[in-house]
Amino acid sequence: MTGTQHVYTTSPSEPLSQTIVFGIADAKGIDPMDLDECLYDCIDPEALDELFDSSDGSLVATFSFSMSGCRVEVERGQKVVVTEQRDEQARAEITA
Repeated sequence: MTGTQHVYTTSPSEPLSQTIVFGIADAKGIDPMDLDECLYDCIDPEALDELFDSSDGSLVATFSFSMSGCRVEVERGQKVVVTEQRDEQARAEITA
């Protein structure tokens, strides 16, 4: 079962990984420091930043994973969709 989707747009001035952490915290209504998981427990944030940062915008992929009871979808490295979940699936996926 899923909840409301929260959509965030990435900014050139902040890493994608930071947008994800702040998006999850915002969706849960808590401070980012109060999350029950760290991003690096789920994925490699530096690799994620590098994957989408090195793209010239032509990378047509969606990366999704679960963290802190939320499903996170990254679309083209420009849009982050956070959906709270009741039944968390701890896996990551890349689709093209």
